[in-house]
Amino acid sequence: MQGRSLQLSRTSRSGSLVAIACGIVAAAALVSACSLFSNPPAPTPTSPAVTPYVGPSETPTAAPPTPAPTNSVASIVLISAVGESGDGTPSELAWQGVQDAAGRLGATPTLVTPVSMAELTAAVKTAADEGTTVVVTVGPQAVQAVLDAAASNTATQFFELDQTIAGGAPSNVHGLVFDESEAGYLAGFVAAAVTSTGTIGMVGFTKTDVRTANYADGYRNGATDANPDVVVTLAYANRSNDPATGRAVTDGLVKGKADVVLAMSDLTGAGAMREACAKKVSVVALDTDASLVLPDVKPCLVVSVLKRYDVAAREAILRYAARDTLPATIMFDVAGGGITLSDFGKPMPPGFDDRLAGVMAALRSGPPRPTPAPTPTAEPSPTA
Repeated sequence: MQGRSLQLSRTSRSGSLVAIACGIVAAAALVSACSLFSNPPAPTPTSPAVTPYVGPSETPTAAPPTPAPTNSVASIVLISAVGESGDGTPSELAWQGVQDAAGRLGATPTLVTPVSMAELTAAVKTAADEGTTVVVTVGPQAVQAVLDAAASNTATQFFELDQTIAGGAPSNVHGLVFDESEAGYLAGFVAAAVTSTGTIGMVGFTKTDVRTANYADGYRNGATDANPDVVVTLAYANRSNDPATGRAVTDGLVKGKADVVLAMSDLTGAGAMREACAKKVSVVALDTDASLVLPDVKPCLVVSVLKRYDVAAREAILRYAARDTLPATIMFDVAGGGITLSDFGKPMPPGFDDRLAGVMAALRSGPPRPTPAPTPTAEPSPTA
């Protein structure tokens, strides 16, 4: 189905790697699934509860007709993060998922790309006031606008990507989040397979940042499960919007003998990836496909560990249309199709493909988890 686009601008948002228009933007032998992972399951020590998604309705590439839904989903509006557009960005991927769901349901999809917080707030209110069946937003910028609109527009369903829903929110608001511990695990497993020095690094935000902690826990476990002798070094930039700081922190990691660097998808991460490339060390990227959003790092990019924003958006909408009971926050992981790997940009060691396939199969089958269940991230790392 051809969707309407109310895109207001392609202007980029300065606080996010994936929104930069100019392109800024784990290996020992595998053991049995019951003993593959180093840490046993652990309860998530936070509230609200997060319910794992059990799996996609179909593979992402299959799109046969879906029977008419019990709920009448006539219209779906995606409101992107401010200024976020372009291949590989969360908003662009979410738009793919919205269009997929709309085509299956016979609904009309609309894309709105606001260029300011005022436009974003207005877009949420307008979509709800016009009686849109489903509104999808990306990231924390729309939180307050969604809460305000949801309270007075109970017939509209709101899905917030990468956002945990706090207690007390209206029942028509649901968050779609991703298992960052699993993402970090895969990154560590890959990094440990390609290091020559035996030291790998990660650039995080702060020691107390939940997202950084989730990724770091997984990264350590994935690396040491692949190779117990690997040294994992963490560095904290304390800023998420500063490429120069990302470069400086990465320089320190490389001086400490790290020859693989893991970075998150923010402006600091962009600087980290570029500095790693300048120092001739390898990069593993998180969240989005760095080969698309930061093409100049392709020569040193091993792989990107992807959050499938398209899968999350599509599946949430289809579950709503089928009248499934939806928890306030749904977590997408490898088993649910929400975490995956991009194509590899470098040749991998002999036998790696088979070992990785075993890891992915174990993750898809459910427990044991590679790390304790992640703490739900209330919002992405703040701009500082």
